[in-house]
Amino acid sequence: MKEASHIGLLIARTGLVLGKAVEKEFEAVGLDLTYQHFMFLNLLSKGNKLIQQDLADIVKIDKSAVLRVIAALEEKKLVERFGHTCDRRKKTLHLTTLGKTLLKKALLIEHKVNSTLQEGLTKEEVNVFIKVALHFRNKI
Repeated sequence: MKEASHIGLLIARTGLVLGKAVEKEFEAVGLDLTYQHFMFLNLLSKGNKLIQQDLADIVKIDKSAVLRVIAALEEKKLVERFGHTCDRRKKTLHLTTLGKTLLKKALLIEHKVNSTLQEGLTKEEVNVFIKVALHFRNKI
């Protein structure tokens, strides 16, 4: 069985390998951050007033898993929860100053890893990959 003949498996394993490569570089420079935490910080940095359910929908994990990640990020003083103005049950999430600083460092590292992984590929090949990946994601 060739792995490439099972596109879903190939995509899933590639995502895991990418995450581990980024985490390894985070660790090498002393950043205490998992790839999942990095993804959450990155989503929250976009300036959207996201609530916990929004994050669960975006990253496709259940709300209890989102709550565990948020609790870990709060414990590290990287995010804060604020009460929603209209619905007290909803909490909007914001990056702290420390979270923004850490994210800037992490983005540089992630960019370096992505650049290394793309070595040997043409710009056109990278664009085709992105187009296919987005097509798959949007079909789901």
